[in-house]
Formats: sequence, structure tokens, C-alpha cells
Amino acid sequence: MLLEVKFEGGLAEQHKIPAYEGTKSLEGLTRSMLIVANFLVEGRVRRKEFGRIPLTFNLLAQRPGSFESLYEIGYQAAVIGAPVAGGLALGAGGNLLYDLFKVVYRRVTGGNEEAIPASVQELEVERGGDVAALIEAVEPSVRLGHNVINHGVMNINLNVQAAAPAPIVQFNPQTKQYMWESVINNDIRLKLFSMASFNANQGTGRAFDLEEGRSVPFELGSDVDRLSVDTLLGSISSYTRRKRLGDDLRSAVAVMYTSVEAADGRIKKIRILAVRNEIQDFGRR
Repeated sequence: MLLEVKFEGGLAEQHKIPAYEGTKSLEGLTRSMLIVANFLVEGRVRRKEFGRIPLTFNLLAQRPGSFESLYEIGYQAAVIGAPVAGGLALGAGGNLLYDLFKVVYRRVTGGNEEAIPASVQELEVERGGDVAALIEAVEPSVRLGHNVINHGVMNINLNVQAAAPAPIVQFNPQTKQYMWESVINNDIRLKLFSMASFNANQGTGRAFDLEEGRSVPFELGSDVDRLSVDTLLGSISSYTRRKRLGDDLRSAVAVMYTSVEAADGRIKKIRILAVRNEIQDFGRR
């Protein structure tokens, strides 16, 4: 797979970028790609010590253009999915890696989720907790990847060659603000979510916001009661059976929560205080 990173605007139009800020962005982007690719190769989320992983990961020569870098990614065996060739052809394994890049980068930057690729849907059903952990692991690197934006460069486009012309994701001043600025909102609210994944060891997961059409990470509060946990697990079960077996089941549940928000008010993370089947059930707590 060949992954193109294209810097646009500002100095990039003169085929150069600020050395310090630009290399910091490349460092963050490189690490984020490596974390995602390694997840498929090794079957677990690794944040460091990638040296012994059987993964081809090269930065090719700079190409003419605004300012473009080209990454070569390939591997001959994988715990999840099929092998990926290092060239232009995607194949089954390349398509899964491409789909996973798209979902991870868009979720971590707060983008609206289009139709989630079937390959990622299946992965989330089987290893939803791992996918949530992957997104959490990638976040610091993606934040660093925004370093050069507003400091000599306006946009960074990530695109897989031989795939659709639209970029996987675009980093821009709006996504940088989302990544770098957070507001704690301790107002207690009620809303319907569909629970997509849960890691029992860490008490974290992802919930699908039915109004906004995107998933957000969550953590369970320390005082969550047994009924809340049972209701949460029931939502995940219904979600899984609907996705895997085609069962016509309702997975939406009522959640009492506080949140961490972006500067523009978009929810970045919720802290779950209680979960019930219906919003009116909270009147009977």
C-alpha cells in the first residue's frame, strides 16, 4: 500500500514546510500509521517498540507537489485480515487497512461517520474493545500530527493511492482545535445512545450518538450500579445480534452522563453515571 501525505497552503505551496513543526507533524503521522498497521499484523494495540514487528514501513523520496510524502506499507502475514502488498494494489488486506485508517482517523478527529465499511463493522463486533483501545492509542500521535497546521501549513490530506480520489481524512484548523481544546461539562444530561463496545477491564468503550450519527468514547463512573451495567451489556448484545444475525432488536438505551467537549460544543467523551432502558425510567431510580 502507498499512503500519500500532502501538505497544503502557506509555505507548502512553495514546496517546503517549517522544519521543526513539519517534522513533528510527520513524526505524529508516522507513529499513528504504524500503530494502526501493527494492530492488524500483531492483533494487539502496541504504542512503542515496533522494531521486531514483521512489517514493511518505509518513507519514500519526497515527490513534486505542494509538499508530499509517500509511505510504503506492507506485510506478509497478519493476525487480523490478509497480507498487504507494498505497492499500488490493495487486495483484501489492503482494503481492510484502508477502511481501518479511514474509521480511526475520522473518529479521533471528531468527523461525522459515513457508512462504516462492512470490514470494520465485523471487526468491531468481534474485537470492539480492541478497536476502541486502538483509537485511544492513536490520539496523542494524531494530535502531534497537527503540529504544523497554522504554523506554515493549512491542511494535511491523507490518501491511499489506487483508492478513491477523496482523502481518507483531512487535518485542518478545525480538526486541530477539536484535538487540542477540551472543555469539562459537568452538567448532568440524559440522551439515547447505542452501546457499540465495552472493555470490562478498563471500564471504557464506545457509544453511538443517535442524534449526531457518530460514536464517542465513554468511561463508566465509579458509582455505576448493577442495573446500569446489565442494561449497557444488553445494548451491546442487541447491537451485536443485529449486526451479525440480522435480528430486529432495539439497542438504544437512555444514558445519564457528563462530558468532555470540544470548543465548538461537540462531545469528545462521556462519563456514564447511569444507564436505563428508557429515559422515563430515571424517574423510578
